[in-house]
Amino acid sequence: MKSQTAGILVGGILPAFGYTAFALGTKIASQGGLGAGPLLVLVGAGCIAVGAIFWRFLPSGLDATTVGWALLAGVAWAAGTGLVSLALSRWGIPIAKLNPLYNTNTLLTVAVGLVVFGEWRQVNPWQLSAGAALILAGSLLVSAA
Repeated sequence: MKSQTAGILVGGILPAFGYTAFALGTKIASQGGLGAGPLLVLVGAGCIAVGAIFWRFLPSGLDATTVGWALLAGVAWAAGTGLVSLALSRWGIPIAKLNPLYNTNTLLTVAVGLVVFGEWRQVNPWQLSAGAALILAGSLLVSAA
């Protein structure tokens, strides 16, 4: 298997199944009465367990900069997850509508990756633009359904 194919499988296809389980688990727990706070604590416990396994088998060093960015990533993710849980439990918004909307973060991530990290050198701009337009159109269609 080519390294590019392995990277796409390991970093793209397989995580899609994990994120699907996460979204569905969040819906079931939130609509079952679990508040955003307990949800985040329990999901965090799961993150700690899985993180410990990854750290054990893929050891890595720590420094203040990487720790700071990792904590910021966790805070941002937790805030987003808490808001999704709130929308599910308080207003009963279908996860089928929320998920495409909050996953428009893909477009923001692409934009930052292109500009800040200079990834524009590694992509086909026409394909990327077409894909981004389809993501946006799909999100708008799903949210209006």
